[in-house]
Amino acid sequence: MFAVLYPLALLLQLSAFLWKLRDFLRDPRDPRLGAITLALLFVASGFNFAIPGVYLAVGAASGVPNLSTLAVYSSIVLCTASLQVCSVNLARSREAAVPAGRTLVLGTAAVLVVMAGLFVVAPVHDEPHVLDFDAHYAGVPAITGFLAVYLGAYSLGLVRSALICLRIRPHAQDRWLRLGVTLVPVGVAFGLGYSVLKVVAVAATWLGGDLAVVSTVAAPVSATVGASVMAVGYVLPSMSRLLRRWRARRYLRPMLQALRPLDPELVRNTRLESAEYRWLIATDDLLRELRPYLDPRVVPLAERHVDRAGLTGDERAATIEAARIAAGLRAHDSGERPGSGSAMIREDVGMDGAEAAVWRFPEQDPRRDLAEELHWLCLIGEAFTGPHPVVRDVLADLDQATAGTESA
Repeated sequence: MFAVLYPLALLLQLSAFLWKLRDFLRDPRDPRLGAITLALLFVASGFNFAIPGVYLAVGAASGVPNLSTLAVYSSIVLCTASLQVCSVNLARSREAAVPAGRTLVLGTAAVLVVMAGLFVVAPVHDEPHVLDFDAHYAGVPAITGFLAVYLGAYSLGLVRSALICLRIRPHAQDRWLRLGVTLVPVGVAFGLGYSVLKVVAVAATWLGGDLAVVSTVAAPVSATVGASVMAVGYVLPSMSRLLRRWRARRYLRPMLQALRPLDPELVRNTRLESAEYRWLIATDDLLRELRPYLDPRVVPLAERHVDRAGLTGDERAATIEAARIAAGLRAHDSGERPGSGSAMIREDVGMDGAEAAVWRFPEQDPRRDLAEELHWLCLIGEAFTGPHPVVRDVLADLDQATAGTESA
C-alpha cells in the first residue's frame, strides 16, 4: 500500500511546492512565502525517503540500513519549523519576527542534533525496517527518546500553525484564503492523530502490549492524509492570483489592445515583473490619452440604457465607463475630439476589491490598491470586450444622432 501511497503523496507535495515557488519567486523578500515554500519542499523530501524502494536504496548506499528513518523524521521537523517561521511572520511585525525566527532556527538545530545523536547510539543498525522501525525498536530507550523529541517538535509546529490559521480565519475576506486557513487545521488534526497513535503504540510496547498495526498502518495513513490536506490548504490562497491573471488576460488585455493605437510607444515602454499589472499601468496611461475623445453625450445615454436594462452597482458603473471608452475610441478613429480633455474614466467607485486582493497583502499594502483597481478595470474590460448590449445601444444612438445632425 505505501509503495503507492507515498509516491502519490510525494507528487502532491512537489506540485504544491512548485506552485508556491512561483509565488515566492515573484516576491522573494516575503519570508512567509519563503517559509511555506521550504515547508512543502521538506515534507516532499520526507515522503521521498519514506518510499520503500528509496528507503532500501539509501540504506544500501550508505551502509546504515535505517538511515532513511532519520532523514524522514528530520525532514518533517524542518517542515514544521518552517511553518512556525511562517506563523511568526504572520503574527508579528518584520522587526519582531526576526529574533523569534532566529530562536526557532536554533531550537530546530538543537532538536536535529539530539535526534541524530540518539539515532547513532541506538542499536538500530542491524537490518532495514522500512515500515515498522518505530514498532520494532519501540522498547529501546534511546529510540523512545528519539521518538519523543521528534513527535514533540512535530506536534508543537502543527499546533502553532493551526492556531495562526484559526486567528486569521475570522478576518479573511478572500474566499480562497478563508478556505485555505480552514483546511490547514483539518490537516493538523490528522497530523496530531498521527502523533497520538505513535505514542499509544510505543506506550503499549512498554506495557507489554502489541499495537504494531497502529504504528505501521494507522499512524502513517493519518500523517499522509494530514500532510496532503495541509498542502492543499497552503496552496489555495494562491488561487486569487491565478483567477486575477485569468480575468486580466480575458478582459483587460483585449481592451488594452484596442487602446494601443492611442500611443503604441507608451505600451512598449511599460515594464513590470507582473504581466497583469503591466497591462493595468499601460491601460491607465492610455485612458488618460483618451481624455480629449470622451464625448460628454455618452454618460446620459449610457445611464438611460443601464437603468432600462436593470443594471446596478459595479456592473452599472463599469458598463457606463465601457460605453465611454468605446465611443472615445470611435471618435479617435474618425479624428474627432468631442471632449474637453479634462474628463477621466472613473477609477474609484468604492469597490472593496475582496475578490482580487492577494492573500499576503495586508490592508495597508499599496499593492492591495492595485489589485482593487485591476478588478475594476477587468469589469470595464468585460463590458467593453463583449461588448455589452448597452455599449452597442449607446454607439447606435450616437450614430443616429450624428446622422440626424448631418441630414439637418
